[in-house]
Amino acid sequence: MNTLYFSAFSYGLIVFAYFRLPDSFWEKTLNYAHEYSEKVKVQKEKWPVVGELNRGEKLLLFLQEAESRIALGIKILPDQIPGFKFYTALLEQLFENYRRMGTPIKKILPDLRRAIASDIKFEKRIQGEMIGAVLQFLVIGMTTWSFVFLSAMLVDIPVSKVILFFMLLLQLSGASLFFTLLLRLKRRTFRDPSGALTELYLFTTLMSVGLSLNDVLKRSSILEGSLMNSPKLNSFAVRTKSLIGRMKETGLSPKEEAQEILDGLWHFQGEIFEKFTKKVQLLKFCILAFFFLPAYFLYLVSIFQFFMEQ
Repeated sequence: MNTLYFSAFSYGLIVFAYFRLPDSFWEKTLNYAHEYSEKVKVQKEKWPVVGELNRGEKLLLFLQEAESRIALGIKILPDQIPGFKFYTALLEQLFENYRRMGTPIKKILPDLRRAIASDIKFEKRIQGEMIGAVLQFLVIGMTTWSFVFLSAMLVDIPVSKVILFFMLLLQLSGASLFFTLLLRLKRRTFRDPSGALTELYLFTTLMSVGLSLNDVLKRSSILEGSLMNSPKLNSFAVRTKSLIGRMKETGLSPKEEAQEILDGLWHFQGEIFEKFTKKVQLLKFCILAFFFLPAYFLYLVSIFQFFMEQ
């Protein structure tokens, strides 16, 4: 009955507060809630994995607007471009070259929009893998500690605090290591393909405005960058060197072959996406096998030792 009276009193107090509090109170409360949600959104965009989705969607929307602005002759400044991976740095250079030298950009934007849309789908898959890993870590962690507390309550088994601390340390270290390695693996995996795509796009657009080959090579850094220095991109580097060599000999436009190399590089990056997803799954399995399960088995060993000593 006491619980029933307390619930009725609480309900009456809420109804009274709702009708008696001034409208200014509710307006201020809603304003504070709105400000807090905006701060959360800003902070969320800075997060390494979760924030990538928001940044990618912003850049995708920006590119849709940019095509209309270019058609109307409206200038696009670098600080107006949302940040998302290597696309932002590439677009800044492309728009800068477009303003200064009139390099073609209208045909490139649709390709970049499709690439960014594909990249967003990839980020959603990675976020799904990350959430799945967190849930598995939580389930195994809660199962372990539930077993610890239940066995201590029901059987009254004394367990060393050092062992409990080491178990907790193992689980926290495993979760931290998972996110650290995930971010490092992601940067390392996509650094060279991203740099190569940037160099190739700059190369193809600069060749379209009549600059000398030496000037184009210098501005795009295609001979000193990621494309030529990454072993996994060797096949694309060989084709690009062959293309540049023929240009020096014949002076013919490399537009069609350069586009084929770009298409092949985008396809290669798609394959890297799939391989990276499998690497994340393997990393998750290793963390569970070497950090979370050993913590559980460590407690089982301590129980067996207790019964053996009896």
